[in-house]
Amino acid sequence: MTATDEPRVLKHQVVRGQLDRLLDGMTPGEPFPAEREIAERFDVARETVRQAMRELLVAGRVERRGRTTIVARAKVMLPLAMGSYTEAAKANGLSTYRMLVDWTDLYADDVLAAQLEIAVGAPILQLERVFSTDGIRVGLETTKLPADRYPGLRETFKTETSLYAEMQSRGIIFEKTVDSIETTLPDARESALLTADARTPMFLLNRISYDQHGIPIEQRRSLYRGDRMTFTAIMHSTQRP
Repeated sequence: MTATDEPRVLKHQVVRGQLDRLLDGMTPGEPFPAEREIAERFDVARETVRQAMRELLVAGRVERRGRTTIVARAKVMLPLAMGSYTEAAKANGLSTYRMLVDWTDLYADDVLAAQLEIAVGAPILQLERVFSTDGIRVGLETTKLPADRYPGLRETFKTETSLYAEMQSRGIIFEKTVDSIETTLPDARESALLTADARTPMFLLNRISYDQHGIPIEQRRSLYRGDRMTFTAIMHSTQRP
């Protein structure tokens, strides 16, 4: 294809455009027409409708509620930052909640010991929580902590609040994080905890956090629904005139 060639518009993209315009006139929570109704309205095959609906789901314009499809609310937009996403969401006027899934006692394997700079076999405290905004489950966060550094955490920490704030109350100052971001699909357990379809694309954020002395303080794995979350980042040039 040359630079002057017009890109081919696929049939499902035409249907997607028509459905986008339909959605513009609807309100969040309103039931969306069924696939058969859409296929009949636009005189297209059901498979064409499915492809268009798949794009709408990924874009966060509609969402599944059991066998029903409804108009979705706008995606949650949060900064890609070192601090707590709970506090960032609240700063953006969103209600937030963290639901405890489980506390688990583990022992560091070779990989985790290297990441946290602790001995192989050292005790690890794992905290798993679901992150919700405005009543929608959008993230599953699993944090592994060197147990010896956080005595009594399980008994005293209010799991619906910010873990970072709890750490700071213990005199731990965040100095640096090393993050990696990729896309993935959830497994059956993850999709159930996030009440999401197993085909929903996810953002996978892996993080190692360091304190003011350069000592690792946590290893975190965060899984966020790509149909409900958008992350933003502001970057500045390091070049000087």
